[in-house]
Amino acid sequence: MALIKEKISELTSSESVISADCIFTGNIVTKGSLKIEGTVDGSISEAKEVFISKTAKITGDISGEKCVIYGNVKGNILASDMVEIMSSASVEGDVTALRIMIEEGANFNGKITMRSKR
Repeated sequence: MALIKEKISELTSSESVISADCIFTGNIVTKGSLKIEGTVDGSISEAKEVFISKTAKITGDISGEKCVIYGNVKGNILASDMVEIMSSASVEGDVTALRIMIEEGANFNGKITMRSKR
């Protein structure tokens, strides 16, 4: 029975990928996870998780549950849970989240707003 549940969760969980050689212009709305390795010129919204790799360049706002950034973001980030800005990241914009972690060496230029648990 547990094996069947695992297979069902694999089918219902989704991850979208924008590869390193891809340039996407427009807004992205997804209920699943999104991994970006390329360039996005537009906003990202409603995502469960957003992973911005070292090669990624985002120009637009990001909203979702969790956001992990290794690449470049020019826009505001709103997360219902957590934002992690890693040492290789460059973020130019305001960040709002319940939990925020900025690793030493990261380039961050913006305002931080910590949400409280309700």
